[in-house]
Amino acid sequence: MSEKRSAARKSSDERRDEIVRATLRLVAAKGFAGVTLREVATEVGVVHGLIRHYFASRDELVAAAFDVAVTRELAADQQQLDGLDPIAALAGWLAATNENHYHVWIDAWSEAPRTPALAAALARHHDDCERILTRVIERVVDAGLGASADPAADSRLLTAVADGVAVQHHVVGVIGVDEANDIVFGVAERQLGLEPGILARANPVPARGQWADAPAR
Repeated sequence: MSEKRSAARKSSDERRDEIVRATLRLVAAKGFAGVTLREVATEVGVVHGLIRHYFASRDELVAAAFDVAVTRELAADQQQLDGLDPIAALAGWLAATNENHYHVWIDAWSEAPRTPALAAALARHHDDCERILTRVIERVVDAGLGASADPAADSRLLTAVADGVAVQHHVVGVIGVDEANDIVFGVAERQLGLEPGILARANPVPARGQWADAPAR
């Protein structure tokens, strides 16, 4: 039986997932702006028209790819965090993630103003991330290990700091991973009244945010 005939028997959900994964690989390698429907079709090994059967436009496709990838990522992150003590969970969430992970997020930030569907997915998952961090902060406080008058506000603050440091680390390259962690951990420790250095000592390995099917740039 030929590969084409075997591939043709894939279910609609399987084919859609294959297209989304191929799109994510291209995004990780080229950025959102560099992805075209024809390139995705070539990556999957199908005709261009088949991509449009599942996604009406390039914008819809890249938004769907980002949405699926981040949904899976956050589910895996949450599972990892649930298995850690509160301080290790906080360190694991705030620690610098791998290059491919943040390149995808940074590219999404850059492309979102021109792609409404991607902007909506980005805003939704940004809120998801803040909610996860809020819950981690609440765990730290509930365990009597730190203090926060407003965990949601502290989550917004620490998210902004971590995202800004990530740009300097991954995009500009002016700081290394150790300095990136030192900055973010230091802000978190001061904001939450934690013992200095406790987050670096508790930082779990591997880091969260592992992107499947994403080649190095």
